[in-house]
Amino acid sequence: MVDVVPPAASPNDAGNAPTGPSLLPFIPMGEPIPPNVEHAVSVSLPRWQDIVDYEEGRLGDAMQTGYPRFFIHRSIQKLANIMQCKFARPGEVTMLFPTSQHASQCRDFIRAQEAKRTGSSEMVPVRIVRFCVLAHKTPDAGAPSSVRASATNDSDTPILLYVVLFPERLFPLAKSFWQHSGTGISSRLADECLRIIAHNQSLLGDCGKLVSQPSAPRRTSVQGIPARGGGFGRSRYQSRQTDMESSMSSSIPNVLGSEEHMVADAAHNDDEELTLEQAVFVEERYGRNLPFAHASRAKLALRRRIAGTLVGDVKLDEETMPAENAVSARQAAGVCEDDVFLFSCGMASIFHAHQTVMLERELSQQGVPITKESATQALRTMKDPSFALGPFSIGKSVCFGFPYTDTLKILQKWGPGCHFFGHGTDDDLDRFEALLQSQPADEPKIVALFCEFPSNPLLRSADLARIRRLADQYDFSVVIDETIGNFVNVEVLPYADMVVSSLTKVFSGDCNVMGGSLVLNPTSRRAQSLRAVLQANYQDAQWPEDSIFLERNSRDFVSRIGKIDRNAETVADYLHAQCATPTQPSTVRCVYYPKFVTRNHYEACQRKQPYGEETGTSAGFGGLFSVDFKTQAAARAFYDALECAKGPSLGTNCTLACPYTLLAHYAELDWAQSVGVSPNIVRVSVGMEDTHALLDIFRRALEAAEKADAS
Repeated sequence: MVDVVPPAASPNDAGNAPTGPSLLPFIPMGEPIPPNVEHAVSVSLPRWQDIVDYEEGRLGDAMQTGYPRFFIHRSIQKLANIMQCKFARPGEVTMLFPTSQHASQCRDFIRAQEAKRTGSSEMVPVRIVRFCVLAHKTPDAGAPSSVRASATNDSDTPILLYVVLFPERLFPLAKSFWQHSGTGISSRLADECLRIIAHNQSLLGDCGKLVSQPSAPRRTSVQGIPARGGGFGRSRYQSRQTDMESSMSSSIPNVLGSEEHMVADAAHNDDEELTLEQAVFVEERYGRNLPFAHASRAKLALRRRIAGTLVGDVKLDEETMPAENAVSARQAAGVCEDDVFLFSCGMASIFHAHQTVMLERELSQQGVPITKESATQALRTMKDPSFALGPFSIGKSVCFGFPYTDTLKILQKWGPGCHFFGHGTDDDLDRFEALLQSQPADEPKIVALFCEFPSNPLLRSADLARIRRLADQYDFSVVIDETIGNFVNVEVLPYADMVVSSLTKVFSGDCNVMGGSLVLNPTSRRAQSLRAVLQANYQDAQWPEDSIFLERNSRDFVSRIGKIDRNAETVADYLHAQCATPTQPSTVRCVYYPKFVTRNHYEACQRKQPYGEETGTSAGFGGLFSVDFKTQAAARAFYDALECAKGPSLGTNCTLACPYTLLAHYAELDWAQSVGVSPNIVRVSVGMEDTHALLDIFRRALEAAEKADAS
């Protein structure tokens, strides 16, 4: 094997090597990543066989958690069960959403997909119930803290839940909507509702029993890390926690009609109880607990940080944020906070971007000026604003390059479908241009092109300048997902009409909160009409507590990128040096990384100047790469031997690996391979650990792969 010496520490690195946090200890299968975090985004699947067992449904209750769009959080399950007990008719099950719009879109999707499957015009019975949660006021100011409402929520602010009820046989359709759209409720929202319900039950006594689902198995500690705690290497604190399992056996009043009102507790005390995750986070980042009222400032800071007008840390309780007209570090003309829209997760931002381009095209074909008012009025009269039903007067979208799986599913299942150019190469771009040239005059024109920059998991970068020229010539919108490249490394906004991103990933880093964003290019030819549709159709569904966590996590986003970029390049260089050549046999077929794949297109968009004058962080090639092995035996041995966190997601502050194709496309491996995505790929998201330690674990894993290939 070829050795690669780690680079010398850069000016951004403090101290002497080795630097960086240590690697996470081994995390048992089914436990959250990070360990013991209640709202962890990832889950440990440390062996190749664990992935197979997970995909074939053999893990069952062993999974404590999972990626939130694929695994419905146990708090959400518990809350859904309560709603089902209250509202469901025999044979009905429930799914929960934060807005009426998202609930309606779920209903329309279920009906459309079932009608497509059966060919029947009979309307599927799907109901929507609005449920209002409001905490009851404590009659005794001296009541024990275990019966008081959460300290974080304003007691006079109701929480609205929209309960979609449908026949149990249709649950897979509802679950696919939940997964593809990302518009379901947050697990923290569910926790807040459960706390309020438990509080109200303790005050109101027996007024009609509720049945709760069995509670999840209690977690055990992970190699010396106490059960329930914080994230990557943070100190742990002790805290009391309300036992929701016991409280659910209590009762709440019977519902009248379709709406339930629960009354609130106004008492806020300094000794209010928090979950341990909250306590750790609040203690270390705040020094005290911030109420939900601060969420509006957190969202403002998020929008400015994403717009590039806010770089670095701020204190939300002080007037320290820059003015609205601050110059953006994105180096995109005129972009500001008003161009940024926040969503509950990255896939929700893609879903809404697709909805927006379809609605904008539909309205533009009506020949009336598109304003917020006209778009709002048109949406009210449209038979199916979700575009789940046909017929369609608009053209298809284009998916350019192999994308994250749900992006393609959104383009295929909503609207008239899409053209898929799965390789994402210059040859594919030639074929796309030929398609544009050959379209009949009476056929609806292409609506939009969606692509990732770079793509996941092949890390290919498209020729964005050429795509922009084609978009201007043939009048379609361009939507670019910048999650993998991130705006510290690349500047893609000038080539796009809208840029989307998963804030869940490296923007947050802590792997404990979901979020997404959409940035409208203010210089786009379609900016005015797209903005009008967005304003008419946008609902801020990001749960306030999630906003607070996300904003705090993202404050050191820029500096983290520098460390992650350097670590990833070092490890990728080492593995790339081991690739098979005519003179060097190796089990490594190739390494996919922007430095080695379509580098010219990546560097054309790579930031030329450091991001932000204060940070001085230079642009790199990102923190993600994929290793393709010649045999599955080698890939399996490499993955099993890796001494890092292993599971879904990416962009975490810890190094995180997964056999990507197996995890994302288990039921369609042949199809994935037909567009160049090998089943022997191990995707690695590099974290902030010591560079030397990272090289050591990859060296040992590669030795295991070579032994497996030789046997």
